[in-house]
Amino acid sequence: MAKKNKKTSKKKSNGKPKNNKSQETASLNTILTGDCIEMMQALPEGSIDLAFADPPFNIGYKYDVYDDRKTVDDYLEWSKQWMTEVHRLLKDDGAFWLAIGDDFAAELKILAHQLGFHSRNWVIWYYTFGVHCESKFTRSHTHLLYFVKNPKEFTFNRDAVAVPSARQLVYNDKRANPKGRVPDDTWILRPQDCQDGFNPDENCWYFPRVAGTFKERAGFHGCQMPEQLLGRIIRCCSRAGETVFDPFSGSASTSVVAKKLHRNFLTMELSEEYAEKGQERIDAVQPGDPLDGAEDPKLSAPVTYPVDGRGKQLSKATDKPMTDKQLKESFESELIAAFAEAHEGYSVDRLVLDPKLNQAFLDSCLRKSLEGTPLDLNRYLFRLRKSGKIKLAGIETEKRTSYSWDELDKYFDAAEIAWKLTVDEHRVSLDDLYCDPVLAAEFDRTAAQFAPGFQSIDYRWAALTVRKQSKLARSRSEKIARDRNSTKIETGKPIKLEKLDLEDCDSNPGLYVIQSGKKQLYVGETLNLKERLDRSFFGKKSGKNAWRKQGNSLKIAFPSINIQSKSTSHVANELLGYQSFIIAEHTPKLNALNQVVS
Repeated sequence: MAKKNKKTSKKKSNGKPKNNKSQETASLNTILTGDCIEMMQALPEGSIDLAFADPPFNIGYKYDVYDDRKTVDDYLEWSKQWMTEVHRLLKDDGAFWLAIGDDFAAELKILAHQLGFHSRNWVIWYYTFGVHCESKFTRSHTHLLYFVKNPKEFTFNRDAVAVPSARQLVYNDKRANPKGRVPDDTWILRPQDCQDGFNPDENCWYFPRVAGTFKERAGFHGCQMPEQLLGRIIRCCSRAGETVFDPFSGSASTSVVAKKLHRNFLTMELSEEYAEKGQERIDAVQPGDPLDGAEDPKLSAPVTYPVDGRGKQLSKATDKPMTDKQLKESFESELIAAFAEAHEGYSVDRLVLDPKLNQAFLDSCLRKSLEGTPLDLNRYLFRLRKSGKIKLAGIETEKRTSYSWDELDKYFDAAEIAWKLTVDEHRVSLDDLYCDPVLAAEFDRTAAQFAPGFQSIDYRWAALTVRKQSKLARSRSEKIARDRNSTKIETGKPIKLEKLDLEDCDSNPGLYVIQSGKKQLYVGETLNLKERLDRSFFGKKSGKNAWRKQGNSLKIAFPSINIQSKSTSHVANELLGYQSFIIAEHTPKLNALNQVVS
């Protein structure tokens, strides 16, 4: 039976000598670096109370060390090895939670049973900000498989995870049990009745995924579990002072939550970089700190519009079914109101591009029960802006977003390259890239690889500026061709990057062409050639590693051009014209300036 609390339940002995505890204790509350299977084999049997594992899904995700493209047989064999060790390390009354994607959920559940685990629940974690797909339904869930070692003796803290019942949450019924109810396996998907998303007292748990725009996000690791979700698991299946184990530390969220909830933790990480940054996250929190992220729905009955016998929404004023026009007008009115609450005086462009403002807007949409994905809501906001309805609503956008050319020059190239790579991979417009928080975060990470150290809004606004300048640049390119009576500019003899002496480069405006073999990768323009090359290839915090991934034996050439303008803005525009001219001739891989966009 499930253990209710320490007073009424006793721990079973695992039969191991007590002196094995010394090795376990030495490993507690820090991140161990190395192969998790080898490190688990060195730990004593029955030494952990709860295991949570979010392993690589074998879908080709780009980790910094681990190769996420194993054969099916190799992946299953590797999974068997580490899951066998988890089973050995668990105490007799321990629990094991496994987060896994669609591709291997069924196989790993069967494998877990073969290894001696007993299934308690197959929970679905539904998350917002699903990964955008073009040719199949957008993926917006992960499987959470809940196992115990002994089906008759395990920890399950009912009161720690009790949630509001329907009587409390929807009907505000005073007869409801004030302690709430135990989560069950029933899916009740009524988002119109829950202002915070799907009701979390069901098998389908609503916790927002940690998207790139979220304050909770650690930033250095692309796969991160929400603290509130981990908090539910840790509260349910362990007690203060017990040990929570995670063989795949990643962003260290499991350990961070365990520490906040007064648990010991034991965790492992293959990547030294992830381990170092994860330890920084752990050291930055204290036991008793609140968990980050969205909490469970509030104990208040949300507004539910009445419906007729056919399920059609009724007007609040007339009790007659609302027409499609009325529904549209109501939706648009609420969306504009959400914008008014969140924009802080800035334009629609700034609100969609700025992660903080956009999150405030999406939160407001959620409170107003506006249905749609973040992509849909942001797209619709753009349409309202273009139709003039936001202006007609009398909303003032007096604050201007302004970047000087000198500021933009520091990451202009990185923004253009990130735009091109992200759009090419996902086949979306720049607008849709910005409207989808997942793709926008991917864009940010790519831009930061080429020009580290700047904010998301910096990269995003720079790419928007590239697009706005595209038409003017092509026009200037055509004028250059007429003035020169030629469609070519000599790019000069390429030099191997490793042989280039930065001191030989001047600090004047100029163009450069990056090549890999005979392939043109990128045509760049800059107000300060020496500084740009230093930031891209030579400095301590440069983008050289990102460039190495684009090709071997990189070379650089310097086209000869004649800049006539004096003011910075005119120089920048003239450079863009020359850049567009050379792009049209060579069609390099990483330039987005000349491409037609929506």
